[in-house]
Amino acid sequence: MSALDAATAPGSTAVVCQVLSGLGGVGKTQLAAHLARRELADGAVDLLVWTTATSRASILSSYASVGNHLSGTDDKDQQRAAERFLAWLATTRRRWLVVLDDLTEPGDLAGLWPPSTPNGRTVVTTRRRDAALLGSGRIPVEVGVFTPAEAERYLRGKLAGRADLAEDAAGLAADLGYLPLALAQAAAYLLDRGLTCGEYRKRFADRRRRLAELVPEPQALPDGHRATVAATWSLSIELADAMTPAGLARPLLELASHLDPNGVPTSVFITLAALRYLDEGRGSSPRRTGFLASLRRSRQVRPQVGAADARDALHCLQRLSLVALTDDASEVRVHALVQRATREQIPPHRRAAAEQTATTALRHSRGADAILRFDMSLEETAFGREAPITIDTAVTCSTCGGELPALFDCRDCGGDGRLRTRRTLTVKFPAGIEDGMRIRLAQQAEAGRYGGTCGDLYIEIHELPHERFTRVGDDLHCTVDGSSIDFATGGILPVVGLDGATFRIRVPPRAHPGIRIRVAGQGVPHLRQTDPGRGDLYITLR
Repeated sequence: MSALDAATAPGSTAVVCQVLSGLGGVGKTQLAAHLARRELADGAVDLLVWTTATSRASILSSYASVGNHLSGTDDKDQQRAAERFLAWLATTRRRWLVVLDDLTEPGDLAGLWPPSTPNGRTVVTTRRRDAALLGSGRIPVEVGVFTPAEAERYLRGKLAGRADLAEDAAGLAADLGYLPLALAQAAAYLLDRGLTCGEYRKRFADRRRRLAELVPEPQALPDGHRATVAATWSLSIELADAMTPAGLARPLLELASHLDPNGVPTSVFITLAALRYLDEGRGSSPRRTGFLASLRRSRQVRPQVGAADARDALHCLQRLSLVALTDDASEVRVHALVQRATREQIPPHRRAAAEQTATTALRHSRGADAILRFDMSLEETAFGREAPITIDTAVTCSTCGGELPALFDCRDCGGDGRLRTRRTLTVKFPAGIEDGMRIRLAQQAEAGRYGGTCGDLYIEIHELPHERFTRVGDDLHCTVDGSSIDFATGGILPVVGLDGATFRIRVPPRAHPGIRIRVAGQGVPHLRQTDPGRGDLYITLR
């Protein structure tokens, strides 16, 4: 509610229209309803209009009804009555709040947006993220899932009457991805069946059970929910699939449902394997089976779907809040429950292909990692250095960009999308690094096929033996000739440290050959930045 409250905070610039967007099930309608009830209870509005905005006809009907009520007329022309209502909003001095709930198509509000006035406020809830929703004076408010603490508190609150069922509530909240709708329906399911959170988790982990079997029956849904968590996203998928390029959003989401929900590179979806799957999912080409099909698939076959089509389909899914893209569109995230619901809807004859394609696409989208062994002296590992590293690697072809279908005709890379080259990198080795340690250089190894991201380069340290010092962790050990002093009376002995500086040590009286003297702070600098000191030097006299 904080973003909504900011609109009316004292001293803040007035916000007359807020667009609440997010994945189906995050509680956008509940937030708007809470705001509406509070504004009424506080006497902050004189007129509240709640409109179900699932179609233009529904919006017109609601506007017309209110317009006729305000004017005391019974105009059968809904368009004219709706215009009368909007004109009233624009001129009245009374305070009003219009809530347009569950806007399905942004175009349905063309010519029907409530006016911007000092004493009026509009709140829109929608799964859409279209640019058309971000006109003048409209402030987007992204509604996400609960935090872990909020989710556990919410679940325990729902089970307050049966606290014995709340055992392992935190674990269940995590399993459900902290999604408010899923938590509410799971709580109702627990109460109806007397299950604990731990027992529900076992059922949820059983992949033989469908999501529809883990929520209340449609007639028993809590809090006025209109659909189960599994059915919540069906309409969104249909809408995304109907967008241009038509027919690609659903098969693309099928692939995404088999990948890491925390994020995968966008390049996964423009690999040859992924584009072929999108082709078949849209019905661009008939599915072939048997020996001839294996021969055909072994060759590079031009898919009719291109990389630009796949990227557009990803943006269609984002517009319906089914996936989340990073700002630079380099990574895709999908909520784990959306993934499970999508997997359960994949036709049986395509399930194995979807899983196999996702695995292949992931492998092809990212280049191979590389390990390079690098020799360093003890002085270099102790005090650090910068050094040039030359590697033989594959880079994305600059002619075709590694993208389909251009690479098929590329003479420079021969259809691979990559070229071999030698590259030189400057690597900074920190002070205190040890033998066997590895430095990871992200995305500095082989480029992936079809424009995929590069793998990681690991520099493995090989510390060369030193003629005077032996290293043990951050401590150094050496042997020094003590013949220049009298062991019986002791004395001062000069020693050259690893850094080349000379310092003096005191040899105590009655010393003997083999005695070990500790010199604090003359060892190797600690690698950890939280500990800026150095190890110790242990000198054995001979």
